[in-house]
This record gives sequence, C-alpha cells and structure tokens, in this order.
Amino acid sequence: MATTHRRFIIATLICACAAVALLVTSLATSSWIEATLSDPDDSFDPSAINYGLFVGHVEGYRFVGVDLELSMSCLFSENVCLMSCQTEDEARQQELENLLHGMGNSVCPNIAGATNSTNFDRRFINAGLWVSCVLFLTVALLAGVLAAVFAVVNTTTNPVEPIAGVFGLYVWNGIAGGCSLLVMILWGSQFADTLSDNVAYSETITGIFRSQGDAALGVSYWLLLIVIFLHIINLSLLGARKYLLAREPPAPTIKMEENTDGIIFLY
Repeated sequence: MATTHRRFIIATLICACAAVALLVTSLATSSWIEATLSDPDDSFDPSAINYGLFVGHVEGYRFVGVDLELSMSCLFSENVCLMSCQTEDEARQQELENLLHGMGNSVCPNIAGATNSTNFDRRFINAGLWVSCVLFLTVALLAGVLAAVFAVVNTTTNPVEPIAGVFGLYVWNGIAGGCSLLVMILWGSQFADTLSDNVAYSETITGIFRSQGDAALGVSYWLLLIVIFLHIINLSLLGARKYLLAREPPAPTIKMEENTDGIIFLY
C-alpha cells in the first residue's frame, strides 16, 4: 500500500517540488554561459556577457556605457544558432546569414563599435543540439511536475494503476533526472567543442571581440546538477521504503475452523 511509510512519499514530494523550481529557474535565467569579451586591438575595455537558452546580456564601456539585451537566433536550414544583439527578428536572421557566409559587417545598434568583415571565426551553436536541450528540459520539467502530483496522490490514496502508484514515482523521477543529465552532457559538449573558445556572439564571430579562455559554464547550467541529485534522492527514498516494506512481517491471516456440529453462525 502506498500510504504505508507515507513519510517517504512526502519526502519525495518535497524534493520533486524543489527540483521543478530549480528547473524553471534554470530555463528562465540567462547564466548558462558567462564570459569576458576582450578587444584584440585594446581599443575598448573588456565587456561582460552572459546568456541562457533564449536571451542574454552584454555590459561594458565603449566610449559610452554599453547595456545590450541579446536574443538567440537560429537558422535551422543550416543547423546554426548565435546570440545576436540586433533588436528585430528580421535583422537577427539577416545578420546570421551574413556571418555564416562571411559577408558584411556586424554592428550592434545604438553603440559605438568597430566593424570587421575579414576576421570571421565561423563557430556557431549547433541548432539541433540547442533544440534537444530545450526539448529534454521541457520533458524533465513535465516529469518533475508529474512526480510531485502523483506523490500527493500516493500520500492519501492507493492508486490501482501502476503508473499512478509508487511504480510511477520511480518512472517520473527517473525520466526527470535522466533528461536533466542529458542536457548537461549535450550543453557541456557544446561548450567544450565551441563555446569555450568562441561564445557564438555576433561580435566574437566577426572578430571585433574575443572570448577565448575567458568563458565558463554559468550557474543556470550547474543548477541541473542539483536537480539530478534531488531525483536520485527520491529514487533512493523509494528504494528504502521498498526495503522496509519487505522486512515487515506478513499480515496475520485468520483461519476459519471447520464446524463439526453443523451449526452455521451468521454475522
């Protein structure tokens, strides 16, 4: 019965809720990548950049203060994405196409900056990998929510369907933790392969700035490690509960003695 050793189920509920909150924070915040942008010609002071899976931010000083909002732009036909400082969707797409083919200048709007149309470092974010990260994070979030919902159900009732019972808690926690681990592997491989040397920002692709050796995985990424740990705790709690149930003595059975005198008792 699911309600037996209910404190273990309640503990999984708390951990699942915490994991969901951390996943939402990871998705919503823009600190998957953090880097310092330096000017190869030392014309400008270093700038700080950080971004997540959807948006980002650049802050620095180029004769005047620079405070730019960034957006992820993808060209799926070419399987590439970058963080763009352009403010319009059409401008971002045009910029991405130009940078992909090494044509034209890339200048962020409303700031003083240099242009560079020759020193292109054409390293981009893999669009398929980016989509996979978003997809697996979404699945992890949904599985985490289901783990929390069915933990509530199992603290009060004994569901008949296995997927709605304790077995389902194993499944939902396993899916959530596994998908979070996949995202860490995918994004970590993207960082090691490309982003550690070039953060795939429009001004680093053109060579106006560089980030080689000054990039790191940010706190939004490392939150996934805590999420995985929480789901492992949940699986351990469910395993401990199963072990304790197996050690309990079987419930007593009532054996009805045969009635030899022919008298039938009705209750």
